[in-house]
Amino acid sequence: MRKIENLMVGWVNTNIRTVVSEGLLSRFHSVFITSIDSTTDIPASVIGKRIVATDPGCAFLGVGVIVPGEIIVRVAATLNLFNGFDELWCFERPLTMPKPSDLWLVSPLNIEIQTAPRGLTFWMAETDCKLALGDGIGLNFATPQEEIARLLEHLDDD
Repeated sequence: MRKIENLMVGWVNTNIRTVVSEGLLSRFHSVFITSIDSTTDIPASVIGKRIVATDPGCAFLGVGVIVPGEIIVRVAATLNLFNGFDELWCFERPLTMPKPSDLWLVSPLNIEIQTAPRGLTFWMAETDCKLALGDGIGLNFATPQEEIARLLEHLDDD
């Protein structure tokens, strides 16, 4: 784990599915999903339409989908989400601004040893994003909260 401006960033040998099943995302107001199994235009996908149909609190924003944090575990289990190459962003208040198209955290990036994506710190600060996750080959994370970073490090399979 390392610090970049106001963010703790790192890579752990786990995945988003594990983080979801541990209940970590349920504490957030909303979870903004921007990649599911490498699909990055969620509104145009079958799985995106299925997510929105599961609950009236789910809604598309840009090319992603917002899911209330309190139901993310149920939605993920019901629809068998987060099997790899997924990306999501967590917020304590409603999100109104889509993620820039050139900002991503999925593999092959390893944010712990490679350069962090351009615009990551700015967009997370601008939107008050509390946690960003991207997986595929391990799990990249970014958070302004050291407590969350430490929780994620404890999920490392190594």
